[in-house]
Amino acid sequence: MAMSIRKNPIVCLLLSLGRLFVGRLNFSKEYVGTTIKMENGEAYQIFRYIKSTSQNSAEQDSVLIVRFKFAKLSYRVNKFVSQFPMLLITGFPGFQAKMYAVNPHNGYWLGLYQWESKQALEDYKQSFVLQVMNRRAIKRSVTYREFECRLLTDYIEEHKISCTQAPRNEVSSLA
Repeated sequence: MAMSIRKNPIVCLLLSLGRLFVGRLNFSKEYVGTTIKMENGEAYQIFRYIKSTSQNSAEQDSVLIVRFKFAKLSYRVNKFVSQFPMLLITGFPGFQAKMYAVNPHNGYWLGLYQWESKQALEDYKQSFVLQVMNRRAIKRSVTYREFECRLLTDYIEEHKISCTQAPRNEVSSLA
C-alpha cells in the first residue's frame, strides 16, 4: 500500500519539487547539445538532462529508451510542455536520470532514462505519466528499448557522434 501511494503523481510532484529545492535533483549541461546516432541510423540532439544527485550506481541499473512522435503541437510547444510531466517522472521511485532528445528531420523524440533497477523501470512503464505520453503520441510511433545492468551515460558515450558527423539542421530551427 505504501509503495502505491509513493507512485501517486501528486506525491511524485511534491518529492521532485522538494529535491529541486534542496539540490538533490539537478539540470546538467553535460551532454546537452550532443548528437547521438541510434541503431536505426537516426540522429537525435539532446536538449535537456536532469538527474538525481543521490544516484547509487549499481549492477542493477537499467536504461529505458522511448522513441515516439507527438500527434499535435510544434517542437517548441512540446519542449516547453515536457517540463511538467518531467516533475512527475523525477519523483517516481527508482528514478536516477533522464535525457530528452529530438530528431530535427523527422520530428521523433527520445526519452532516455536511467532507473535504479529493472523493477523500477517496469513500474514506470505502468505509470500515469507514461500512459499520458502514449496517448499524446501518434499511434504505433511509440517504441521501447531496455538495457539491464547499464548506465545511461555509457550508452550516450557509445552513440554520440562528433560535430563533423552531426546533421546540419539544428534542433532550434524546428517550428
